[in-house]
Amino acid sequence: MPVRVRALLGAILSLLILPAVAAAQGAAVKFAYVDTRELLDKAPGRTDADAQWKKEAQTMQDQVTRMQDSLQGMISAYQKAEAGLSPAARETRQKSIGDKEQEFQTRTQALDLQAQQRQAQLLQPIIDQIKVALEDVRKEDGLTMIFDVGSQGNPIVAVDKNLNITDKVLVRLRAMPVPQIQAPKPAAAPPAAPGAAKPPVPPAGPVSAPAGAAKPKIPPAR
Repeated sequence: MPVRVRALLGAILSLLILPAVAAAQGAAVKFAYVDTRELLDKAPGRTDADAQWKKEAQTMQDQVTRMQDSLQGMISAYQKAEAGLSPAARETRQKSIGDKEQEFQTRTQALDLQAQQRQAQLLQPIIDQIKVALEDVRKEDGLTMIFDVGSQGNPIVAVDKNLNITDKVLVRLRAMPVPQIQAPKPAAAPPAAPGAAKPPVPPAGPVSAPAGAAKPKIPPAR
């Protein structure tokens, strides 16, 4: 089941269960929603964090460009000299280019991961402040729950923990019999068409190869 669908189902289930729970506790149920994408875009400090990340990301991009230029230079030099090289020299140069290309790919992937981690690091203090602001508003307005319409995962961003009935449900579940594991049912054969002949029964023992069949040829090692 896709993450977004699971989140929406969870939200619907909460909307169905929480009013009854809150009513039993004599509390009013109040919901609200936010778009955390907009909050993150407009939060104080976001512009500075983006500027710092772009500055550091440009430095990483400059490294990638230099490595790419170096690799391209090796390839161009080899292409110009290839006709006059001996087979051994060509093999050596090709290996050097392959090693350089592998080094380029490894370093590029490392820099990409480093850039993602650095961006997350710069945004984390802003995200922490958003969480605090959400909880403050929830308490101030007496909200039971706040949903996030911009979430790709759990749409609940703040909730009154007194409404958590997880432990109560677990107690009820543990009092129930443990479900028995069912063996898989054998697949039923499709019904034969009227008048159709029965398929021939294969002979017992190993099946011989078709006449004239040859073993696949193994290509010579290079």
